[in-house]
Amino acid sequence: MSTIDPTEMQRDGSSKARASRHESDFDPSDPKNAVSVIVPAYNGAKYIAETLESILKQTVPAAEVIVVNDGSTDDTPSIIRSFGNAVTLIETPQQGVCKARNLGAQKAVSNWLAFCDQDDIWLPQKLEKQLRLAHELPEIDCVITDHTTYADGVRGSRSHFSYAPRDFWNLEPSPSGCVVRQPIAGRLTAFQPSITSVLLVKREFFRQFGGFDVHAQRWSSEDTCVHFRCLSVVPFGVIPDVLTLYRRHPEALSADPFKQLRNTVDVWEYMIAEYPETQPWKDDLQAGLTAMRKEVRQCVRHRRRQRIKRILMRLGLWHS
Repeated sequence: MSTIDPTEMQRDGSSKARASRHESDFDPSDPKNAVSVIVPAYNGAKYIAETLESILKQTVPAAEVIVVNDGSTDDTPSIIRSFGNAVTLIETPQQGVCKARNLGAQKAVSNWLAFCDQDDIWLPQKLEKQLRLAHELPEIDCVITDHTTYADGVRGSRSHFSYAPRDFWNLEPSPSGCVVRQPIAGRLTAFQPSITSVLLVKREFFRQFGGFDVHAQRWSSEDTCVHFRCLSVVPFGVIPDVLTLYRRHPEALSADPFKQLRNTVDVWEYMIAEYPETQPWKDDLQAGLTAMRKEVRQCVRHRRRQRIKRILMRLGLWHS
């Protein structure tokens, strides 16, 4: 990852004046800065209240918070209703997370869309920092932020961006964050910088590329598709601050890293075969995919060794 040297962030007088102007003319009430937040929910009673509280405590409030209840059979709907008029509840039979997100996006009326999973948490300045950067750079269609994991009330020790390969992207400093102007599409099988809960995207741009791909839902890696479509278009904005907590827990789809990795391989194979926009980057994407397949094989071998070890231990033939 291209790190930002603090000395590079020092601005001359004109740059400081430009930053000051941007700060002074940013108007959260301007319709151009309105955000619709979409939360798909399915049996999320354990965590969804904390998620919604974090969304509603933003320093720049969302214009609307839409929760699409995707056929929950637990107390999720009643918990959502307890938030009253602060949250719009849409009820639908279970159809999957992609259709739920897309339905929320269809109902949204704001200039910007933000997505948050039912168990993740936003820090208070997430939307404000993203909107300020978007205000400075009107040519961008999406803004992502850094994030870290969250489990049992404890944040991860490293941010996600810290795992980026050294030359993954060139983060050009801007008063309120960074902008990426050089394409990174061919490197997205080597590193995926975003998750659904960090994404802020213009509504019209989202609708132009078709939203979340329902055909990729079978692999539970459907967010990979929308991230490629957002981040393959430059410029886009980056806030290099941890503003989202990605919750890990036994019920989460990410609880099994091996399955998640295998699903990611499958969805990339689908995208390279089906998405015309991947073709200019096909060779680079395939190189990253080859490395992923190697990791899957290594995981399989490790699991086999662990299974044999458990059998031998059960038979009393393994002594540690």
